[in-house]
Amino acid sequence: MTSIELTGLKADIPMGAMAAIGVLRICQRMPGFTGSKLAWEAGGGGDHAVLWTPGETTTEALGQALAEDVKKAAERDELNWEEQIKTQTPVQFRARAEALLKAGEWETAEWFTAFASELVCGRDEKVDATPFDMSVARQKFLADARKLAAGLGEDMPGRNVKPAAESYREALFGPWKYEDDQHSLGWDPSTMKLGAFTYKAPTSMANAGVRAAVWLAFESLPLFPCFAGPRGKLEVRAFRHDRRDFTLCWPVWRQAISIETLGTLLGWEGLVKDTIPATELAARGVTAVYRSERFKPNKYLSSFRAAELAAGAVG
Repeated sequence: MTSIELTGLKADIPMGAMAAIGVLRICQRMPGFTGSKLAWEAGGGGDHAVLWTPGETTTEALGQALAEDVKKAAERDELNWEEQIKTQTPVQFRARAEALLKAGEWETAEWFTAFASELVCGRDEKVDATPFDMSVARQKFLADARKLAAGLGEDMPGRNVKPAAESYREALFGPWKYEDDQHSLGWDPSTMKLGAFTYKAPTSMANAGVRAAVWLAFESLPLFPCFAGPRGKLEVRAFRHDRRDFTLCWPVWRQAISIETLGTLLGWEGLVKDTIPATELAARGVTAVYRSERFKPNKYLSSFRAAELAAGAVG
């Protein structure tokens, strides 16, 4: 196997961890990368992701393969059935998911498990969307993701827009320059625009993001399925749900693991506990656990907070 150090994908940033998971998931459908595994390695700036591929490859080949993969992403069913998850009734959501299952569209159906659960709805009788969906006002979660994918998939991007291969190089290997006019969807705490601390109104400020990193993070969502929990509340794999608050929890490990093992690890109930004994961490090969709470700085916006080390140690 070949190891590729993804030095741009840091373990202590929610979007960095999500993007690393997204890379692993995309690799399973790319020729030459199927069967890839993921690990984390300590570096000067903290833990970063390491991708292990089944055959010989290069960093350039990985970037080019990802750039090629995204070209048809905007056409995929999971991004085109609606513009917004939050507008769907349970009946509408279930009907669409059932149609996919009957048609044998299993990969697309996985996306629907990540979007919501038809068994859980809010006061407006619409489905409760995944806590990853922090869209507000003019933002539309699925439509915005489709627009992002379409932009990355363009062979000739517009003025002042990086080509896809260059965008992927920045996302995968860093440093993140935050030069793209791209909203981070609430997944990167450093891009949160809090009006009391900005030099002008946030609504008049341009976005500053890393567009390929946002897309890679979006691709991780099927690893975080939604389901109905006790008292009919929405539960999501790897999230702690306390009353109305969601906290994303994710592990760091050293030995390269497959996507199937990662799914099991994210579903480990100890991941969301207040305290995790060192023996439990060691038994699963986990060296650290990070957590990031989803919070609302005002009644409109939502974002992940800066990650906190909840268990284990860095390095």
